[in-house]
Amino acid sequence: MATFVEKQITLDLSSAGLGFSIIGGTDEPLEDGSTAIAVSNVLARGAAFGAGLQVQDRIVAVDGISFRNVTHSFAVETIKVAIPNRVIRLVVERPTKLDGVSAEKLEELTGTRTNDAKKAFATRDAELSRLAHDLASAPETHMKGSGQYIKAAVFGGLDGIITTFAVVASVTGANLSTGVVIIMGFANLLADGLSMGMGEYLSALSEHQYIVAERQREEWEFSNHPQGEVEEMVELYKEQGFSEEDARAIMTIMAKHQEFFIDHMMVQELGLMPPDEDESPAKNGLVMFLAFICFGLVPLLSYLAFSTVDFGDNDSDALFGIACGLTATALFALGAIKSRFSTQTWWFSGLTVLLNGSLAAGAAFLIGYLLEQTVDTDN
Repeated sequence: MATFVEKQITLDLSSAGLGFSIIGGTDEPLEDGSTAIAVSNVLARGAAFGAGLQVQDRIVAVDGISFRNVTHSFAVETIKVAIPNRVIRLVVERPTKLDGVSAEKLEELTGTRTNDAKKAFATRDAELSRLAHDLASAPETHMKGSGQYIKAAVFGGLDGIITTFAVVASVTGANLSTGVVIIMGFANLLADGLSMGMGEYLSALSEHQYIVAERQREEWEFSNHPQGEVEEMVELYKEQGFSEEDARAIMTIMAKHQEFFIDHMMVQELGLMPPDEDESPAKNGLVMFLAFICFGLVPLLSYLAFSTVDFGDNDSDALFGIACGLTATALFALGAIKSRFSTQTWWFSGLTVLLNGSLAAGAAFLIGYLLEQTVDTDN
C-alpha cells in the first residue's frame, strides 16, 4: 500500500501557462480504483513544473476547495475558474517510499529540497539526501539572478574594509593627526572604490564578450559541419573513458538538440560556461563599488563619530581602538556571511577573514611606525 506525504504547492501563472493535466474522479476512477484526482502529465515549460508538481501527485484541494470525492469535470472546472487569479494554491498528496524511515528522520526535513540537500551534504547523511529528493515539493534550485553578484559583493567588501583599515593603521602607526587619518582614509576609499568597480566591470565585460564570441563560432561550425562537431565530442568522451559506441550514441542523441549540444560542447571542449543572458557587467561593477564603499567606511566611523569627543591625552589611541573593534566585528561578520556560499563553518570563515585583515593591518601599522622613526615627518 502506497504511503503519501502532503505538500503545498503554489503555481505562479504570471509568466507561464498552467502546464499539467489530471485524471481520476468519482466518475473516472484511477487504475487502482481510487477516486482521487491525480496529475497525469507535467509540461516542462509550465508553471506546474517550475513549482515542483509531479506526475502521480494527488490533488487534495485547489485554493481551499476540497478535491476529495469529486467528479473529474468538477475538478477541471474548478481549476479553470482559478486560472484568471494568476496564482493557484494546491494541496497535494505525493506517493513516497518510506519503508524503514524513522519519524525522527522525517522531522529533519524542512520541505525545501535545496535546504535539505545542503543539510544532508554538510552532515554526510545519505538517507536525508534521498528523502530530500524524494519528498520535497519543489525542485532543487541553485544560485541565479542576484546570486551572480555575491562574488563581487564579498570581494569588494573584504578589499574595502581591509585596505581602508590598513591606511588608518599605517597613519596611526606613523603618529599622524586625526585629520590626516580622515583625509587619507577617504581619499583611498574613493579612489580604490572607483578603481575596483571599474576593474570588475571591464573584466566581466571582457569575459562575457569572449564567451559570446566563442559560442557564436561554435554555432557557425555546427551549422556548417555538424558531423565534425559530433566527432570532436566523441573523441572527448573517449578520452574520459567512454567506449566509442557509447560516446557516439550519446552525441547522436544530443546533437538533435542544437542549443544544448553547443552549450555542452563549450563546457567540455573549451572549459567555458554558456553565456548568461541575465548577467550584467555594469551591475557587477556597481556592486563591487558599493560593497567597497560601504564596508570601507567602517574603519573611519570612529573618527567621524567621535573625533569631537575628548578622550584626554589618548585621543588618537582611543579612536584607533574603536576603529579596531568596529573593523574586527565587520570582518568577522563578512566572513560568516561568506560561509553561506562555501563549505566552511560560519565561525571558521569569520575567524579566517578576521585573521587576514589583522595581518594586513598589523603590517601596515608596523610599516607606518618604522617610517615614522626613520623619516622626518615634520618636514
